[in-house]
Amino acid sequence: MVKIELKKVSKSFRNFQALENISLEIKDKEYFIILGPTGAGKTTLLKIIAGLLKPDMGKILFDDKEVTKLTSGERNLGFMFENYALFPNMNIVENISYSGRVHARDSNQTQILVDQVLMMTLLTGRNTAIPDELSGGMKQRVALCRALLNLEQSKLLILDEPLKALDAGLRMNLRRELLLMAKSKELNLTVIHVTNEEEEAMMVADRLAIMNQGKIIQVGTPEEIYYNPTNLFVANFMSEINIFEGKCIKNRAPTWDIFKKSKHGDKFFAKIHEESVPVSLDIGFDDMVAAYVKKEKSNMLNHGDKIILVVRANHLKLRLGNRVEHKKNAVLGKINRRKFMGVFYRFEIIIKIKGQEKILIVTIPATKEVHNTFLENLEVTIYFPKELGIIFKHPGDQYIQEVLKLE
Repeated sequence: MVKIELKKVSKSFRNFQALENISLEIKDKEYFIILGPTGAGKTTLLKIIAGLLKPDMGKILFDDKEVTKLTSGERNLGFMFENYALFPNMNIVENISYSGRVHARDSNQTQILVDQVLMMTLLTGRNTAIPDELSGGMKQRVALCRALLNLEQSKLLILDEPLKALDAGLRMNLRRELLLMAKSKELNLTVIHVTNEEEEAMMVADRLAIMNQGKIIQVGTPEEIYYNPTNLFVANFMSEINIFEGKCIKNRAPTWDIFKKSKHGDKFFAKIHEESVPVSLDIGFDDMVAAYVKKEKSNMLNHGDKIILVVRANHLKLRLGNRVEHKKNAVLGKINRRKFMGVFYRFEIIIKIKGQEKILIVTIPATKEVHNTFLENLEVTIYFPKELGIIFKHPGDQYIQEVLKLE
């Protein structure tokens, strides 16, 4: 059993506050992702959990026992460093099997484990190579293998950007292998994995924490964070978004039934209907739009409140021609640019809101029909399901500019 708990942990380096009042619980056998931009404090947090740094304030507990003052070696865990930290005078096998020798593990058992991780990471055949003879991606895989073989003393594996330098195909395969390994009956690991890649986090995480500027902004399952982000920063970090500024409308009825349920019986939408209520919004379209919000959040919105509506690029829908009268939450636009991205097309659509041009980003799966139909300069209708809009009280122009990195 390896359960991790942090209580009000803070860390500064001279005048820089790297971590501020971090409280977090990571469950036993959980694959936990710490996600955030560069400089958010992710690696500092990992090093404090691992015992490589001491916090200025706060406590760290492993299985309800305080380990704040224990060294990294005394905490008995596997740690993969972002900079690999390989022994330059040792070959691949010697680097990987180092912990086995230190802990006097049976040499035959160690060799079996080495062969297994070499095969998993596609390093078989390079056994005698030294780090200077390896590419960055190979060094990263060796570092990962070494961390895996340091687990006989503990069931805690800590990974700092473990797949960062790998090519796309290998990265995808290793994500799957890491998850299968962590969840296997033989290991049943608790894994703490740092990344700044949203796709990587969504693929492997049981739960994840979003960090920014030394603080934890939100903790939850991938689904919770994707569909119910705490604020604009989290919403934007999880995928490409579109933002509409407007007002909450509560004192007049909309021209369409915003409570009407979808006919196709979608279970995901049905859950949203149970937990949330639709709210009418004026965002400058010809008609009012609506989006579902949690009931408690709806009670905090008053008529006339300034809001922002967030719609993810992949939640916007496209139809050829002017179909605004037949769609809800709809606006007319023109395809300004399209870009083939492999599994999807990314469209830039120009719309007009109160006479001002605005560019919307729409992403839809790449098919032959999409390729042949949605061409640049064509008129299209853009709309979104009311279940997939995200409403926040307006956080102020400066905050929006900082989050979106606008000039």
